[in-house]
Amino acid sequence: MTTFALDTATPDPALAIVDGDDVLAEASLARIPGGGRRVLEAAHDLFTQAAVAPADIDDIVVGVGPGGFTGIRIGIATALGLGQALGIPVQGASTLEALALGIAGEEARSGAQGEPVLVAPVIDARRGQVFAAAYLVGPSGGVEVVIAPAAWDPADFATALAAAGPCVVAGDGADLVDLPASARRAPAGAADRVPAVRLVQRVRAGGARPVAPEYLRLPDAEENRLRRLREEAPA
Repeated sequence: MTTFALDTATPDPALAIVDGDDVLAEASLARIPGGGRRVLEAAHDLFTQAAVAPADIDDIVVGVGPGGFTGIRIGIATALGLGQALGIPVQGASTLEALALGIAGEEARSGAQGEPVLVAPVIDARRGQVFAAAYLVGPSGGVEVVIAPAAWDPADFATALAAAGPCVVAGDGADLVDLPASARRAPAGAADRVPAVRLVQRVRAGGARPVAPEYLRLPDAEENRLRRLREEAPA
């Protein structure tokens, strides 16, 4: 089965084409304003690199968040539009879970193999918050929730991590958290980005999600609307 995967929930959009267990091509877009809007151009280049035509794709997997609201919507709209045009199924996958698998994969490459590893993916949520969770990732890629995903105050997430035990933390929001002594920061770089290949891994392992945004908090527009209503309400 040939799968096209994409995630635009973070400032580092990622794409991949996977055929069975083989990664035919993958890419991570540069962190620039509006990077998620260039996903179709990047997808065209990716198909060319993989020597695969869109008509050869059997299904699509898209990261459903959490992350940037506009980015999530771009990714889901792109995936659903392509799926409808090609007449193929589209499935969602958790951006945090894919990031967790990526962190665990980087740990395995650095020599920590054979044992489950507790990892904490952290995404910068702006507004002084982080989207974060903690997962126990097994050597075969199994994912067990230890700290449920949420929009966290960084100090509160640090407290939750202290109670969870030794763990590895990464993601573009990792440096916003004052880590407890039991946690360590993964080397900055690959572990901080969401690998699109891991979205496919989650779906094939039974971790598919509905293709709907997982915001974990109200969008900015809704927060602003509610604030205006409170301000306009009679005293």
